[in-house]
Amino acid sequence: MRLHIGHLAMRVRDPERSARFLGDIMGLRRTLEDEDGIFLSANEKHHEIEYLRGTEPGVDHVGLEVEEERDLEELHARFQRLGVPILSDTPQEAGLGRAIRIVAPMGVVFELYTAMEREPLSIEHYMPVHARRLGHVSFAGPDCSELAGFIVDELGFRITDTLGGRARWLRCDTDHHGIALVNTAFTGLHHYAFELENWGAIERYCDNLAFLGHRLVWGVGRHGPGRNLYTYLPDPENVIVEGYADLLQIVDEVNYEPIDWDVRGDEVLNLWGPMFPPGWREYGMPFLTPATEARDAARNVQA
Repeated sequence: MRLHIGHLAMRVRDPERSARFLGDIMGLRRTLEDEDGIFLSANEKHHEIEYLRGTEPGVDHVGLEVEEERDLEELHARFQRLGVPILSDTPQEAGLGRAIRIVAPMGVVFELYTAMEREPLSIEHYMPVHARRLGHVSFAGPDCSELAGFIVDELGFRITDTLGGRARWLRCDTDHHGIALVNTAFTGLHHYAFELENWGAIERYCDNLAFLGHRLVWGVGRHGPGRNLYTYLPDPENVIVEGYADLLQIVDEVNYEPIDWDVRGDEVLNLWGPMFPPGWREYGMPFLTPATEARDAARNVQA
């Protein structure tokens, strides 16, 4: 089964403010606007980010794009067999082919779908100003082991690297990771990340941040796990936006062995120097779907 990180939907208090911020710093274009929210994309996809109107900030769902419709059908049957809460088995937003929404451990809602609409490729899409695509998301919680097991065993991700029992990096394609899981007291989305082309693109991105009056809270640095260059900046809802480049690609699945970086301690999170700043674990937004509502929805879909 082949799947990829597709999109991230967040409830925010002011979609216009959040969309303007992300457009200014990352160059994302608006693809759809209505009274409920604003959709944005860095490339030819219909959307990669949804800012949906809400009274309190929180993660609505994470989209995973499945390449083959038969794989989506198999996943649907598996979820029904395992009793995984199914919120919907039809698309609930514009731009998708077939889609199902499920609730994973920790209350994470995943939307698995096929055939997202795309614009014809153009110079604009081949030569984006800053961000090239949404690359990964990072979740946090006191104990992410159950969620990690679900993502690996039921969604087909692979473990790329670990940091003892404190952090895991999971991949669904050649990217080193599409989802990172870190054990913290807070439960929710810590950061979402966009790929920049290279070191020169990071330089232009940071210069643009300075022009706009923004300052990074961590970086530029280089992670050990993933090997990527990174920058971190909080968005208007106090979630970290990462701009990264040079992420490790796993192209030899047969011979790759996961690395446990714990032998070198937390210093591997920045091979170049300073560690994350005070209050780093306090950034983020919670997952929104209550487990009781998810169970009720699952009964209705399966009845």
